[in-house]
Amino acid sequence: MQVNQTQGSAAEATTTPLAIGDTVSYVAISGGGRSYRFSARKAVIEEINGDVATLRSANGRTTTQPLSKLTPDGQPNGLTRMLMGGQ
Repeated sequence: MQVNQTQGSAAEATTTPLAIGDTVSYVAISGGGRSYRFSARKAVIEEINGDVATLRSANGRTTTQPLSKLTPDGQPNGLTRMLMGGQ
């Protein structure tokens, strides 16, 4: 029996490099127990250390997020893609 596997697709994923000063969005999860809340948040990158970025939100608070979880401003964030069925 022979199996044919494709090596890639016609549409390749493109990633936009993120830099200090860029506005990004990410998904924050809160809650626990029986319920969870998902919310899309916007912040500005203040520092990048390896694969982790330090973000400052509009209210002045800082948080750290992996670069893989950040979406450049103007593109659909993880929460939007999840609600649209992964598109």
